[in-house]
Amino acid sequence: MRVFLMRTNFVPGTRHVIGWRGLQDSFSSMLAWTAKVKGFPVVFGIHFNKAETVAGWINGRFELYYFPDRDEELTELYSLQAGIYAQKEDYLSRVRNFSSYPELCELFNIGMIDLCVHQEGNGLIFGLESISRQRVIAKDGIYLHQDGRRVELVKPGGYDQDFPSYNTSLGLYEVLAASVTFNLKESPGYLRYITQAGTQITYDSSGKYWEDRTDDAQKKYLYLGYGKADFENNIEKILKEREAPTTDIAWEKGDVILADYKDKLWWNAHKISDYKTLDKQALGIDERPQLIVLTGFLGSGKTSFLRHFLEYQIQYNRFVAIIQNEIGEIGLDGKLLDHDYSVTEIDEGCVCCTLVGSLRNAIHQILSSFHPDYIVLETTGLANPYNLLDEIAEVNELVRFDSITTIVDGLNVDKSLEDYEVAKDQIKAADILLLNKKDLLNEIQLKKIYQKLRLINPNAPILLTKQGDINPALIYGIDPQDIKEIKNQKDIEEATHQHYSSHKDSGVSSYKLSFSKPLERKRFLEGIKALPHNIFRIKGVLDFIDSKTPLLFQYVGGRFEFSEFSNPKMADRFLVLIGQGLQRKSIDSVFEQHNFSN
Repeated sequence: MRVFLMRTNFVPGTRHVIGWRGLQDSFSSMLAWTAKVKGFPVVFGIHFNKAETVAGWINGRFELYYFPDRDEELTELYSLQAGIYAQKEDYLSRVRNFSSYPELCELFNIGMIDLCVHQEGNGLIFGLESISRQRVIAKDGIYLHQDGRRVELVKPGGYDQDFPSYNTSLGLYEVLAASVTFNLKESPGYLRYITQAGTQITYDSSGKYWEDRTDDAQKKYLYLGYGKADFENNIEKILKEREAPTTDIAWEKGDVILADYKDKLWWNAHKISDYKTLDKQALGIDERPQLIVLTGFLGSGKTSFLRHFLEYQIQYNRFVAIIQNEIGEIGLDGKLLDHDYSVTEIDEGCVCCTLVGSLRNAIHQILSSFHPDYIVLETTGLANPYNLLDEIAEVNELVRFDSITTIVDGLNVDKSLEDYEVAKDQIKAADILLLNKKDLLNEIQLKKIYQKLRLINPNAPILLTKQGDINPALIYGIDPQDIKEIKNQKDIEEATHQHYSSHKDSGVSSYKLSFSKPLERKRFLEGIKALPHNIFRIKGVLDFIDSKTPLLFQYVGGRFEFSEFSNPKMADRFLVLIGQGLQRKSIDSVFEQHNFSN
């Protein structure tokens, strides 16, 4: 199970296509996970229950749970007790550690997964077991005494719980099954669907409860078989001592696929390669992940910035690897690490690790297991970014160095600069400066700090932030695929500024230029160098006279690079410029003076 979960989630494009939206080991157990999947706002829980060996098969059973959002419609279909539990202040923190809370598991259990492997390695069964509706009847009703009145919450004989367990479980099962197909590199050759009479629970006001059969709820079993083993006999053993089925449908390879299942991704997920990588190749985008060095003095707000950065990238299903340069100190997982690289968690498209040795080794190990879109090297508050420059130069073939981003603590910058030379170097080395905690400073203070930062670093843009919150597209640019449908300047500004409003306080804006003819590269670069210093990010797709294919141009902090761009569907040739206080007339004037196309 761990292999199916982790290997799929390590490939960002693939995980998105299959339907994953997040996965994390439960803190309390190495055999429990919380997971988000497409179509469900909060999380599922998967917990190993037991394993047994039967007639040459190792049968593993995993409990399934669904932990709804407090305001989600499905919460109303759970019992009142479950609804009250979901309102607890620490509900979500308990969910992440759900296997440590038996009452949480009891309230939100919705089904079972069977993962059965033939001992000779020639077959695997992946099954789902659940009930169509989990129904609990309050025989005497449920009442609440409030303000001297007796308020009826559930009428006598009404449902305290009426949860659609099978259909909810199926949402996770389909994603899991597609992950099995993807990892086994073959589609299932066997399918079995069985239903049996279900039951419902009734309880009275004395606390007595009993179970009754009902035609309104059915036990449902769905099994997929991979390989060439005897699936039917093993499924019968799994179902031993169960009631006679009311429905029993079997499908084998060569039969016509049943209508209810013909569109399921588990038939074709093995044909998915590294979707994200293939997409990048088709678009002509550099395969190397962007490397961002995140620095800033102690308490400046790096963690807050990083949290917002991750939230933004997750919205676009991008995968971020974070390296903490802890220099042998305690890392994100709270453990002392004695090697270069250790994965501590995967959660919502992020993998975190701790670096205590070679940056090159850490990046190499990341790339051997993951395909991140960004690698963020977060330094300690006392680290000097100048010490990393040599190492960054040595990893150029592995990553594309983007920038050094320095978070500045607006409240304590004066004292930091006075007491620590490294604080000054962090500012001086920056390609991008984020003046944080703007909400705690008045205009006069902000102006003085701005002037001080500008004296130390005359070139880096200085952007104001509150709790490290800023649209990453403003400072790290946008990919061509994000703007291929943009038609005018209004569109590009909306695309660049969506989700956050912090840019308005710093006077950041963007400008798109279109080109109808191939450009002369030397003159183009001369024009780029002549642009105002307040432009800190440029990206676009251009034709050049000396190149047979279009080129992707990227610029940040005075550095630039070209890479081939081979997407024939994108005919637009353009540059997007991002900066502070942009004057479009002056930009147009520079481009006109250098006459790029002749």
